[in-house]
Amino acid sequence: MSRMPHIRLDESICATAAILPGDPARVDTVASFLEDVKEEGFNREYKSVTGTYKGRRILVMSTGMGGASTAIGVEELADLGVKDMIRIGSAGALQKELRLGQLIICSKAVCDDGASLSYLGRMRYADPKLEQMGGSWGEDDICFAYADEALTKACLAAAQAQGFDALIGSTRSHDALYLKTKPELDRHYSSRGISGSDMETAAVLAVGGIRGVRACSILNVVVEWEADIKEGVGAYKDGAAAAAAGERNEIITALEALAAIPEAKG
Repeated sequence: MSRMPHIRLDESICATAAILPGDPARVDTVASFLEDVKEEGFNREYKSVTGTYKGRRILVMSTGMGGASTAIGVEELADLGVKDMIRIGSAGALQKELRLGQLIICSKAVCDDGASLSYLGRMRYADPKLEQMGGSWGEDDICFAYADEALTKACLAAAQAQGFDALIGSTRSHDALYLKTKPELDRHYSSRGISGSDMETAAVLAVGGIRGVRACSILNVVVEWEADIKEGVGAYKDGAAAAAAGERNEIITALEALAAIPEAKG
């Protein structure tokens, strides 16, 4: 098989598991936990390396910011035979009890971004098999994409075994970080029990579900409920202690889960 047109990888990666951060710089951070690391490529927002962790070969590839580039990355990895994908990223808290560095292991994501809605939301009007493809419509006309149950449980077990502060929750994935009405939207989804807010999880879960990939997402809280998003994200990038610890913890959780779960077949 020739190289995929965007991620610029081919089947020589020989990996059935992938960790998907958004930020290309985070690929190097994950690589520091691996053995036998090999640089695979860097095209557009897609930086990738392979390595091993406790005997399992793992690809680490950035997806960029937002659902569109994430969906392309997941599609092309699925074409290369990757069967397990875990997004690791950051989230703004939508519940007041969540604290910096806490991990949200997402069992579902609100499809409020263009990519996941294109895959799942608009199928509502065209395909009655939506539920079988990893999506459904709930109350208030909200479309959800769902994580793979086995991989989600493996992540929770890995986090608990390490003593990390983690919970099973949900996220709202969207495209507009600085939308002026975002505070109102945050309150709307908070009142409906959504745990956090990010930009890529729904795309990973929606495309993964359609492509038969076991997909899930681990989010590190970097902005607490009703805190200023610019200040929160800026502090995270500057290495605020709790958020930096959360990044380390989500990486270890993802690696431990992929090492523990039996490889998907077929």
